[in-house]
Amino acid sequence: MLAAPDDGSTARTERVRRCARSRVRLRLCLVVCSALLAARTPAFAHARLERSSPAAGAALGSSPATVELKFNELLDDEFNDVKVFRARSDGAPADDHSATTGKPRVDPADRTRLTTDLDPLAPGAYVVQWKVLSRDGHSARGRVLFSVGAAN
Repeated sequence: MLAAPDDGSTARTERVRRCARSRVRLRLCLVVCSALLAARTPAFAHARLERSSPAAGAALGSSPATVELKFNELLDDEFNDVKVFRARSDGAPADDHSATTGKPRVDPADRTRLTTDLDPLAPGAYVVQWKVLSRDGHSARGRVLFSVGAAN
């Protein structure tokens, strides 16, 4: 049996097929990577205050003994700060005397909860200023306003 002469068309056809398969793989890879990037959620977000006691805007009849802050992320044991100041009408601290006593404590049973003790508060408006470090290494800060008795 005589073999057909090879004019290179077989080799060319094979190269074209390999190139086409490579393009399909590349497109598939791009589609998968795009889908993963579009669907991803942020892995490292800052801690966000979910609730506080006293609650924001609360008008209390008497002085609270503590301030409790609840966050959406686990908190680091150190590097957290909570201060309670008399508030001006714009919500800024009226002076630099904080009514907090001692260091804020992360609850070992619920590491999203931070508590600090307070001196007795006279009637008036107050601002809780907080700064926390979440376990993922990001810090966040904020403030909560409340009043005791008739706000000044």
